[in-house]
Order: sequence, then structure tokens, then C-alpha cells
Amino acid sequence: MRAGTLGKIAPVTAALNAVNYRYFAKLVMWRLILKYALILFAALSGFKFLEYQFFSHKMTLETYLVIIATIFLLLGFFVSRYFLLKASPADEPEIDLERLAEFSQREQEILLFLSHGYTNKEIAKSLDISPNTVKTHMSSLFGKLDVNNRTQAVAEAKSLRIIK
Repeated sequence: MRAGTLGKIAPVTAALNAVNYRYFAKLVMWRLILKYALILFAALSGFKFLEYQFFSHKMTLETYLVIIATIFLLLGFFVSRYFLLKASPADEPEIDLERLAEFSQREQEILLFLSHGYTNKEIAKSLDISPNTVKTHMSSLFGKLDVNNRTQAVAEAKSLRIIK
């Protein structure tokens, strides 16, 4: 193939990829809609069946209410389990050890205290050093992270995966 031919094919390939992506996105959306429509249909059919049983006097009010309450209790349980799954340890970002090695042990400790919201005095008391030493280490941290304040330092450290 000549170089000129390749230049003419690239836009066509990009257009085909865009069409395939749109088709795939529509397919996924329709499958999702169909799945939820079937779930809704099954739920409404079940409720209508229970309603018919109640109004045809084949079921007492207490039984009807217990069944409905149990259905909603189970629905709440499964929905909460589905939407409130805790992040597994594998989902948490790994700490970048190479970047972490750029900081001294004391700077790492101070950065950790900063991430938990400690003041300079509290950090100094916890590490048994003077507040001026804490300020010196923080100044060094700010320079290495290229930030101006504590909040920016913690945010930058998290984005660089130095702390969790």
C-alpha cells in the first residue's frame, strides 16, 4: 500500500468504528431496558395476582399484608446489597512506592498526619518534635509536591498515590 492510500483509509476506518460503537451502545441500552421491563412486568403480575386473591376473598387481609411486607423487605435487602457493596481491597489504588521514596521518613509521617487533619502542634506532640521542625518538614513537602497549602498537599499526595 502506498502512503497516500493509507491516508484515505484512516477516516473511513474511524467512521466505521464510530458506527460500531453507536450500534454496540444501542444494543447494550436495549438489553438493559428489556431486562428492567421484564422485572417490572413480573413484579406487577405478582402484585395483581395477590390483589385478585385478596379481593376474591381467597386470602385474608393479614396474609395479604404479610406477603406484601415480606416482598418489600426482601426487595430492600437485595437492592441495598446491590448498590452498597463495599469496595474490595483490590479496588483501592496501590501506593506508588517509587514516588513515596522521594520523601524522607519524617515527611511521610507528617503527610500522613496532615491527611488526618492534625494541626502543627498536634503533629509536633505526636512525633515528639518542635512545631518549628514540623513547619520545616511541611515547607519541604510543599516544595516537593509543588503546592501552597495543607489541603492541596493532601489532595496532590492522594492523586499521586503517595497516601490513601
